[in-house]
Amino acid sequence: MSINMKYKERKDKLKDNDFTIASLLSRILSFVFDLILISLIYVILQLLFQYLGFQVKSIDVKNFTHVDFESENIGNTAKFIIKCILISVPTMYFTLTTFFLNGQTFGKRIFKIRVKSLYHDRVGFWHCLERSLGYVASTLEFGLGFIQALWNYNRMTLHDKIAETTVIKVTKLKLKPKK
Repeated sequence: MSINMKYKERKDKLKDNDFTIASLLSRILSFVFDLILISLIYVILQLLFQYLGFQVKSIDVKNFTHVDFESENIGNTAKFIIKCILISVPTMYFTLTTFFLNGQTFGKRIFKIRVKSLYHDRVGFWHCLERSLGYVASTLEFGLGFIQALWNYNRMTLHDKIAETTVIKVTKLKLKPKK
């Protein structure tokens, strides 16, 4: 009994279409821009917590999964809730912006690149969440997950492989001539 499966390699998906892989520089710059926006979100949250009466003096982001903050007169339950909110900010930012902006974060939009699913026409919510959580995996081992883009055929990083995506340049849509 033999089963014939129609298997298509990832690189063939990109060859079939007129996509151009985004440069590493544009990816790095867009990521840095997004991290600056996330830092601004932390500042806004700190101000909001102070406005609500929580004495959050400073927020210290160690990495994607570890955030410390200084506070006074806050109970353990409130500390836990605030810490959960602070830890989820990067994941929510990358997931929601990538999903609602069709494969782009604000940084990617500025640098004219976007995330492209290897197997679907549009990046779904699950792809965006996987990719966002994959950033944690990419930072492990001194950022080796990001560095993989240097030798990968489609410049895929570890989080791209996890979510089955790649990053492409945004080109202007070719409009069909009116008849």
